[in-house]
Amino acid sequence: MGIDLVIARLRRALLLDTTAFEEARDEVAFTPMALGALAIAVLIAGFGAFLWSETAVDGAPDGWFVDTFILGSIFTMLLFVAGIAVTYVMLTQVYKASAAPDAVARVVSIGYLPFAIGALVLIPEIGFAFGLFSIAAMLYLTVVGIRAAFPDVEELQALISTSTGFAVWAIILLLISNNSGDSFATGIFVYGLFD
Repeated sequence: MGIDLVIARLRRALLLDTTAFEEARDEVAFTPMALGALAIAVLIAGFGAFLWSETAVDGAPDGWFVDTFILGSIFTMLLFVAGIAVTYVMLTQVYKASAAPDAVARVVSIGYLPFAIGALVLIPEIGFAFGLFSIAAMLYLTVVGIRAAFPDVEELQALISTSTGFAVWAIILLLISNNSGDSFATGIFVYGLFD
């Protein structure tokens, strides 16, 4: 699979072309590309969270780059994988949809790509709005992707499954990132670090 095809598919998915999600569902070779694109989106949001300390607050604590960009990105990616797993369990075990785990991983990974917009939290005064938009866009794109890729899943089922997966990583990210010295936040979650 060529890089041009990968970029074209991701672009089409971000433009809400539902056939891109169907193609991602069916192509096993696309799995590392979808997860790799998600990792890049997480790194972009992590770098934005690091730069947030330079633009929006008076100073960052020691080790901010390692905690926020490196460890924060690693923890965020691991929690996103956990969120994908929870979404899969909800779809297949609760709602009895027929879906392979890797197919769900590919579709949801594409849905999580707007997390990269969270890098814009570094913009003073309006950064929070970009961070919030990134989460809303993720939710919307993931629900659209699940509905397109798995037609037997109803809209409410897709929303609840996606929201449950979101809750897993969002709650844990908030718990491990706090203002008592741990700054493992990326994207919008950086706002919870300082009072």
